[in-house]
Amino acid sequence: MAAESNTNRYLVRNPDHSKFTGSNIDPDNLPMVSFCIPTKNNDDTLEACLRSVRAQNYPHFEVIIIDGHSTDGTLEIANRYADTVLFDSGTYGSACQTGIDHSTGAIIALIDSDIEIPHDDWLRNAVAFFNYDDRVSSVWPLYVAPPNSPKFEHLYQTSLYRVLIEDRIEKNRSVFGGGNTLFLRKYLEEIGGVDRSIHWGADFDWAMKLKDRGYLVVFINDPLYHDTMRTVGQFYRKQFVGAKTFTQAGFGMMGLSARQVLYEHYVLGIKEMFKGLFIYGDSSWLYYPVLLGIRTLSYSYIYLSRIADSVRGKTNVT
Repeated sequence: MAAESNTNRYLVRNPDHSKFTGSNIDPDNLPMVSFCIPTKNNDDTLEACLRSVRAQNYPHFEVIIIDGHSTDGTLEIANRYADTVLFDSGTYGSACQTGIDHSTGAIIALIDSDIEIPHDDWLRNAVAFFNYDDRVSSVWPLYVAPPNSPKFEHLYQTSLYRVLIEDRIEKNRSVFGGGNTLFLRKYLEEIGGVDRSIHWGADFDWAMKLKDRGYLVVFINDPLYHDTMRTVGQFYRKQFVGAKTFTQAGFGMMGLSARQVLYEHYVLGIKEMFKGLFIYGDSSWLYYPVLLGIRTLSYSYIYLSRIADSVRGKTNVT
């Protein structure tokens, strides 16, 4: 990725340290970082996540797990690595805010339990970017699939993700710095914290509020591994959950229009599939028709179901 770029009015990419003008962080007295990690039945990814957090070469951090009453081995893992284990079986937004309420750090790291930090200096390096400018609220990293991940996961989390993010940044649309991001606590508190009523999309909600306040997001290309959507079946199940949110609330919560989302998937995605396959030799793109078909099916089904429910409701009234 390129060095610093201001193509987006509030997103700054990989700024050089020589251009830092802020004083949010005292490099000689680094602030406490609170890792707040919501989880439920994630014993397949949680241990790698927490091991990588505990390995960080950083002087002051705490690990807070917010569990949704797991029934697998999640709690056993959490109790081995976490400083605090809390319980919240509500929405994703509620779990995040519960963690924040019980944290002490000046910096909040809201990360998922399927995130793995790839090297020990990642946190120390990332925290430094809060001094780019005093208006920086968020330090947001690139995500990639873990090494040797399945082809479908590589497509979803590396190949397609990069294409969509790059296009959104270039065309100055959407909001950035949602989930799996570092935040200054004072700015999260200024927007009232995380909305407990929102499940899917809570991260877009707080990112939009921070953007509307005029705060900056620093995007860094020192990535986090995001071990998600390993299989087509896992992707299929989660798409219906997302479809329920976006067909009701609209894509405006992402800072996108429905037309832009269609463009991303049916124009940009298909074009990049051919480039990926025939120019770059990225065989993960062979799964793109499957991904696109599942998304089309899930959103069409939920949308048509809502129309049918509305028609039935009107019929019952009359």
